Amino acid sequence: MDYPSEVMDLSFSSQLNAMIWMTKNGKSLSPAVYEFPKELDRETAMAKLETMGIKIDKWTPEQEAYTRAYAEGT
Repeated sequence: MDYPSEVMDLSFSSQLNAMIWMTKNGKSLSPAVYEFPKELDRETAMAKLETMGIKIDKWTPEQEAYTRAYAEGT
């Protein structure tokens, strides 16, 4: 399967951020499989969007509350 370069550079950026994180934190970690920290995932994604000229609005407090409220609509 061919992947556009837009997908591959995001993958490589995530891998680089993971390696940097491991370099900084690896000595304090026991051998295991770790999830990529969400804050680094978000940082990587936001940097990619910025390079593409895409801006994302921030949710209002009401929108954030709605995403957590199961009693509201579907």
